[in-house]
Amino acid sequence: MDYFPVFLNLRRRQVIVVGGGQIASRKAELIGKSGARMTIIAPTLSPAMRALIIRFGYQHLPQAWEGDQSDPLLNDAHVVIAATDEPEVNASVHRCAVARHIPVNVVDEPSLCTFIMPAIVDRSPIVIAMSSGGRSPVLLRQMRTRLERLLPTGLGRLAGFLGRFRDTVATALPDFTARRRFWEDLLASTVPDLVYAGRDREASRELMLSISDYQGDAIQKGAVYLIGAGPGDPELLTLKGQRLLQRADVVIYDRLVPVGVLEMCRREAELIYVGKKQGDHPVPQEEIGAMLVRLAREGNRVARLKGGDPFVFGRGGEELSELVRADVDFEVVPGISAANGAASYAGIPLTHRDHAQSVSFWTGHKRNDRLDLDWSSMVTAGQTLVFFMARPNARLITDQLVQHGLAPTTPVAVVSAATTPKQKVVRTSLHRLPDAAAATDPELPVLLIIGTVVNLREDIVWFADEMDQTAAVFPRHLKVADSTAGSSVA
Repeated sequence: MDYFPVFLNLRRRQVIVVGGGQIASRKAELIGKSGARMTIIAPTLSPAMRALIIRFGYQHLPQAWEGDQSDPLLNDAHVVIAATDEPEVNASVHRCAVARHIPVNVVDEPSLCTFIMPAIVDRSPIVIAMSSGGRSPVLLRQMRTRLERLLPTGLGRLAGFLGRFRDTVATALPDFTARRRFWEDLLASTVPDLVYAGRDREASRELMLSISDYQGDAIQKGAVYLIGAGPGDPELLTLKGQRLLQRADVVIYDRLVPVGVLEMCRREAELIYVGKKQGDHPVPQEEIGAMLVRLAREGNRVARLKGGDPFVFGRGGEELSELVRADVDFEVVPGISAANGAASYAGIPLTHRDHAQSVSFWTGHKRNDRLDLDWSSMVTAGQTLVFFMARPNARLITDQLVQHGLAPTTPVAVVSAATTPKQKVVRTSLHRLPDAAAATDPELPVLLIIGTVVNLREDIVWFADEMDQTAAVFPRHLKVADSTAGSSVA
């Protein structure tokens, strides 16, 4: 974080702007919206600045900047802006302001700024400020434009409406947790739409009726959300998963949950790591289930975050059974499975009319030191096989599949760190699979795709490049992380 974002109260406080041109007028107009008193120091004024002075009654001193840090004008200044086309003058303004410990902004000179002017989306009293640290103003303008389109124009009106009931709700719900949950649930109700439509009386009635539901012991009842965090790319988290993360008091997460997803949690939420990997289970599964029940019974909303989908080799079914037996409220939010994410970002369709009419998912993880699978059912024409957690047992998988009749030359893709910038796709054949799997990073998740659909990757990548449509298949930065092992079957 290059700059710490703050919001200054400048109402009726003195702001000095040095410069009278077009750029200075834009800064003065923006700051003027905060209710600040403004003094403009400039020997000449642009028409825009002159109009601002007349419109808002700003003080104008028709003189050049004198460059004296003892200038009494600075005695009452809370902010100083330098926006002239003379670098020496701007540097002088900076020196004088810094010497007096006054926040100063020199337009287009980040090195001379103790604060910067952000891009602003104004839905007063809701104000969103964004900054790139001076690195990319054009990107900021695009982001602001997108937010302007996304945010309802009545958002400020909604904030004002809710503010009128703040004291009423605080009196009725003195418990902080109950009060927070009330506001969270209210914003997910029909009340905001009623306010946007100008039906404040109906919205008020709905709000008051809702308060009683949050009084007493009922609100203390907790719940558990089983949320699939997706295969690695944080943007693959579902909207519902993201919304529930913002409501959770406690977040219990696995090793494969992306950092970007954790950053979407409510900042006040308690984060508990219970990650497991082959041969290393610091928190046994039984303890995780007991923890979910205990935290929910204490009145917490608990988000249980799992990589991929909780019901696809995620042991979500076991945890759900614990919640049902304990009579704990729950909600399951599916996630994009690692199989779907890995295949899509690798450019490999799991099914294809000419290659595979079915796909089956298999675990490559031993249980009780055994990998008991229905190997014979895998050797079926027109089927794609996907193995999860298979890296340590790649040789066993190869031997069993060949022994049961699958051709050693069957195409295989070894995908590690799927959907992340570290993604790597190794195309090989079944008899060379053990070496290809062993060459992957043991700290990264690995998924195997076995079948002739793997051969389609080369055609899809070529087509995407030719048509300049790579992003429609998978992110361009992931395509380059491709290699082959042994005799590639293309």
